Amino acid sequence: GNKNLRKAIQSAFDTEEFVNKIVAIPGNRPGVSLFPHWLKGLNTNFRAEYPPLKISRDLDQAKRYLALAKEELGVDTIPPLILLVGDSPTAGKQAEYFQSLMATQLGIEVKIDQQIFKQRLAKMTAGDFDIVGAGWGPDYNDPMTYGDLFASWNLNNRGRYSNPEYDRLVDVAQNTSDPKVRMDSFGALQDIIIDDAVIIPQYERGRVYVQNKRLRGVVRRVVGGDPDYTYAQVMPEKKSN
Repeated sequence: GNKNLRKAIQSAFDTEEFVNKIVAIPGNRPGVSLFPHWLKGLNTNFRAEYPPLKISRDLDQAKRYLALAKEELGVDTIPPLILLVGDSPTAGKQAEYFQSLMATQLGIEVKIDQQIFKQRLAKMTAGDFDIVGAGWGPDYNDPMTYGDLFASWNLNNRGRYSNPEYDRLVDVAQNTSDPKVRMDSFGALQDIIIDDAVIIPQYERGRVYVQNKRLRGVVRRVVGGDPDYTYAQVMPEKKSN
């Protein structure tokens, strides 16, 4: 619940290192925003029109934030933090990286709580964690499917983040028919998420695939059924003389 502690963690994390050395699966992108790169804005991509505030690893800054957090909390040492994650080998590897990073760079002990999906969801709902590793799959192709996630009333807001200005901006975006007003609201929401260090964007999940050149008409989607073979067809093989 302490912003300076969140900012310390944010400043110590390097999404490029995380994606390239820890996730290490082609197709994934470094996380830089709550809003993924493919979302549409007014005329082009949303993030091209509303670039997110840049987050770069700065260990000196992280230590300054940590010192402020300790002062505000009245402690000499930050108590151990519980990191709740799923039970997959990938989640475990990612959690161990975060655990090591926090220990070596900030002197913060992180205890990993690895649970099966059902139990992880129950603990997330109950708020039984300090930090939770989670992702979000969009329900529809619009920034709102991400933008309202951290509204105080949203049940997917597992950390119970509450910010009246954030709520106001979500309300504006939900109740206007003016596309520019909507996108301006999402741009402001993006800034709040980063400035308040509500989340630490880790990576955008992606896929690399191979498709035979004779297979035509396959539709690939970020939202909805993927792949879609409704209009797919295999073209006849060209005969060589």
